[in-house]
Amino acid sequence: MALPRRRQQLGKFIPFHELTHQQVADVLGCSLSRVRNIINGNAFPSPTEIQQLERLFGLPVEVLLDAEMLEFRNGPWPPPRGTALLLQRTKPRPQAGE
Repeated sequence: MALPRRRQQLGKFIPFHELTHQQVADVLGCSLSRVRNIINGNAFPSPTEIQQLERLFGLPVEVLLDAEMLEFRNGPWPPPRGTALLLQRTKPRPQAGE
């Protein structure tokens, strides 16, 4: 799955709970730009960040984020990047005579 690169519902819940993006970043232990990237669908949240969001808002994370954003919820972290991602997506080519 790829990043959705669209605004997540999390962006609406932050002001509704009378929080700022910086306060959410402080709770998650990350930078303000990371929170903004998650809200805009440009970065996957880590499994720890997902748990912290659920605790902070008292809601299942499926309400806050699209399913694509939760791809690494139970999987390996960090997600593969660059060459590792390309190798993961590339199928092995059959050898001559196979």
